[in-house]
Amino acid sequence: MTALLRLAAVVARILAFIGAAGVVAMMIHISLDVALRNLFRVSIPVTTEMVARYYMVATAFLPLSWLELRREMVSVELFDFALTRPLRRISDAMVCLLSAIVYSSLAWTTWHTALSNFRSGTYVELAAMKMPVWHSYFLPPLGFAIAALTCLLLTFRDLQPTAPEETA
Repeated sequence: MTALLRLAAVVARILAFIGAAGVVAMMIHISLDVALRNLFRVSIPVTTEMVARYYMVATAFLPLSWLELRREMVSVELFDFALTRPLRRISDAMVCLLSAIVYSSLAWTTWHTALSNFRSGTYVELAAMKMPVWHSYFLPPLGFAIAALTCLLLTFRDLQPTAPEETA
């Protein structure tokens, strides 16, 4: 179990790094577009599409498993203060299991959307060109599927009698 959690942590860190790289690339791309537009009256024609279709999608969906491993997703803990440690672990395991189910259904749904867009070769028409965007439809199912697997691992870890506290 520990080896699987370490592997999940490595994969989660890689995906979080890619999401962070998306933020940096988005910042550079937008800054360059603004600078060129203000200094030379020239605009990069694909800025809006790149930001909306690639950078923001990678930033939003790829780091999900990293957040789950670190237990930094939004949570409401109304009764946790009153639970004993074993009951809190069971509660955490049930929340992780529910999260895994939700992530799995989201991965399944977005996977079918990605395949549909892949088959049709989805693109965005710009003034002088067609920009393919079907690639970006595969990022959400990837993020959701890895997050679902991570939540399942955390569920099993939380149900162990001597579960270690944190992994990431």
